[in-house]
Amino acid sequence: MTTLGKPAAPKTKQPNLERQALVFTISLYLFICIGLLVVHYAAPEPPPETGSSSSTSPYNP
Repeated sequence: MTTLGKPAAPKTKQPNLERQALVFTISLYLFICIGLLVVHYAAPEPPPETGSSSSTSPYNP
């Protein structure tokens, strides 16, 4: 015999600790990577040295 009521709703996945830890870790990794990229490209360039050194490195005068 056919039931006339609503069909049973599929079970929704309950968040578990392992999935939450993975999502948190991946999100944190992406946040750090994006932050480092922003800082890298937003950092000002060092001023040009007017010394007699032929090196282009700001750390090797």
